[in-house]
Amino acid sequence: MLAVALVLWLTLWLLLAAAPAQAQGTQPDRRIGEAVLLHQPGVGWDAPATVPRGELEATAGESVALPHARPRSVAEPDESLTAQPQVVWYRLPVPDALQGWSGAALALYLPRWQTIGNIAVYVDGHRVHGTGIHGGSRVWNSFNRPLWVQLPAMAPGTPGPREVLLRMASQPGVGGALSAAWMGPVPELLPSYRLRTWMQVDLLAIVSAVYLALGLMALAVWCVRRHDTPYLLFFAASLAHGLRTVHFTLGDQPLLLPEAWFGWLTLNALGWSMVFIYLFILRIHGQRRPRLERGMLVLQSVTSVATLPMPWLLQVDAMLPLATAVALLMLAVAVVSGSRVAWSAGTLEGRLLAVWMLLFIPTGVHDLLLQNYVLDMGHVYLAPYTSIGALATFLAIGYRKYVGAIRAVEEANAELERRLVAREAELAASYRQLSALERQQTLDAERRRLMQEMHDGIGSSLISALRMAQGSQLTEADMARVLTECIEDLKLSIDSLEHADTDLLGLLAALRFRLGPRLQAAGLTLHWRVEDVPPLPWLDPQSALHILRILQEVLTNIVKHSGARTIEIATGTQAGHVMVWVRDDGQPYAGPLQAHASSPERTAGKGLANVRSRAMAIGGECRWQAATGVPGQGNTFELGLPLQAPVR
Repeated sequence: MLAVALVLWLTLWLLLAAAPAQAQGTQPDRRIGEAVLLHQPGVGWDAPATVPRGELEATAGESVALPHARPRSVAEPDESLTAQPQVVWYRLPVPDALQGWSGAALALYLPRWQTIGNIAVYVDGHRVHGTGIHGGSRVWNSFNRPLWVQLPAMAPGTPGPREVLLRMASQPGVGGALSAAWMGPVPELLPSYRLRTWMQVDLLAIVSAVYLALGLMALAVWCVRRHDTPYLLFFAASLAHGLRTVHFTLGDQPLLLPEAWFGWLTLNALGWSMVFIYLFILRIHGQRRPRLERGMLVLQSVTSVATLPMPWLLQVDAMLPLATAVALLMLAVAVVSGSRVAWSAGTLEGRLLAVWMLLFIPTGVHDLLLQNYVLDMGHVYLAPYTSIGALATFLAIGYRKYVGAIRAVEEANAELERRLVAREAELAASYRQLSALERQQTLDAERRRLMQEMHDGIGSSLISALRMAQGSQLTEADMARVLTECIEDLKLSIDSLEHADTDLLGLLAALRFRLGPRLQAAGLTLHWRVEDVPPLPWLDPQSALHILRILQEVLTNIVKHSGARTIEIATGTQAGHVMVWVRDDGQPYAGPLQAHASSPERTAGKGLANVRSRAMAIGGECRWQAATGVPGQGNTFELGLPLQAPVR
C-alpha cells in the first residue's frame, strides 16, 4: 500500500511541478505571453472604478514577458507597513482572434498571481473584478487560487473587448508576480480553470481534511491508550499541518483572526509540524534522542513566544525571517535524523517513510524559490502535499497493527480452543473415573449397609431361633413368629432401597402396606391421620431404613407390651421439624422415656436404645409420653425429623 501511495504521489508531484501556466486543451492563440508594465506612484490601496488614463499616459510603459515577477526583499522596514503601496498596471493585449468577437462569453484566466496586496481587473476602462473589496486581507489574500474573470457580455453588433488592464497594489519592497494569462471563450478555458483550481486548492483542502480527520481518530485512540504516544503526536502533526495550509486555500473573504495572529499561527505551524513529525518517527520505531528532542522543543517554543504579535516583543517585520529560519532548521533536523532512524528500522514502512522525509528537501527548495518569484508563477506549491506520505505511513502502520491484532486474537483463540479441547478431554476422563468410583462407593456402601442389616436384623433373629431350636425351647408357634418377623425385616430392607424422592408420606404408606396385615391379625385397629408435610431432601435409602426400623420397633412394642386395641399414626410440622406421632390406647409405661440426638445416655432396653441411636443417626428426636392416671389415653411416641440435612 505504501509503495502504491509513493508511486501515486511521485506522479502527482511531477504533474504539479511541471504544471506551467499554459491551459491544456486550449488553442495557442488564446495565450497572452506579453504585457505592458506601467507604474503609478503616489496612489492608495483602493482600486478606482475606472482607469485613471491621464495618470497612466504620463508614465512610460515597458514591454514585459509573462510570466513576470518584480523582485522582493527578505524583510522590509517598519514604515513599509503604513506606507503607500507600490501600484503597477499590466496592459494585456487582446488576442487577434478575439478582435471583434461576437460569439460565446469571454473570460480572463490566470493560474496564479502573488504579492502582499490586491489586484483588480479592468475591461475597456471599467473595473470588473477586484480582491479586497469584500474586506479580505491584503497579506493573506487569495494568491493560491486561480484568477477567473468572466468579461461583460457585449451587445449584438458591438466589437469584443479592446483593452484589458490588471492593477496590482503591493506593500513596498515585497514585489509581485504574475503568471501567463489566457483570454478566450468560457467553454474553452473553463476545464483548465477547474483543473487548476482542483490541483492548487481543492486537492490540498481534501488532503488536509483527511489528515486532520485521521488525527482526530488517533487522538480518540490515544485517550483510551495513553501509553501509545505516537497517536497523540500524529494528531499534533495533523493539527499543525492544517494550520499551516489554511492560507493556501483562503479566498477573498475576511479572516477569522487579526492578520498578525493569523500570520503567527501560519508561520510557526510549519516548525511545529516538523517537530511533531520527527517525534512521531522516533516513537513508532521505539527510538529516543533526548537532547535533540529537548533542543527542538525548546527552540521552537522560544521562537513561538518571541514572534508573538505583541508590542513589547519583536516587530512584525521580523516574524517571517525568524520563523522561516527556525522552520528550515527543524526541517533539516527532521529530514536528516528522521530518515536515518526510519531507514535503519529495516521495515518496508520505515524505508518508505525515509523516502517521504527526503522528499521534503526538493519540495521545500521548490516552494522557497516559488515564494521568492524565482520560478515560473504558474507552478504549484508542493510542500503541503508531502503530508500524503505521513497519511500513507499512518494508514500502513494502523493497518499492520490491525492485521497483527486480528492475527494475535486468532492465534490466541486457536490456542484457547486447543487448551479447551484438552481440558474437556481431561475433565471427561476425570468424570468417568469419578463416576465409576462413585458407583463403586455407592455399591460398597449399600453392600455394607445390607450386610449390617442382615447381621443385626434377620441374622440376629435367625441365630436366636436356631439356638432355641437346638435347645428344644422353640415351639412351632414360636418358629412361625420368628420367620414372620424375619420376612418383615427383609421386606422393610427391600422397601428402603426404593427411591423415596424425599417423600415421607410415601415411605409411611409402604410401612402400612407391610405391617397392616400383622396388626390386623393381632386384633389392632390402625387409624391414619396424615397431612402434607414439606419434602426432606436428605431422605436417602439409609435414612429411610432408619425411619422404617424406628416405627417398626415402636409398633412391635405396642403389640407385645401395651395391650392396646387401636393405633393412630399422624404427621405434621412443629418447631421447624416434620413430626410423626404414634398413639395407642394401651397400658401406660411406668415412666417417660426420651431420646434426643444430644442425649446419648441409655434409659431403656436394647430395642428402645436402637430407636434412640437410629434417631440420632438421622439428626432427629424421639420421645414417649405415657398418660399416667388417665384411663384409655395410652402412650404417644413422637419422632421429629429435621428439614435440612443432618450433620453426620
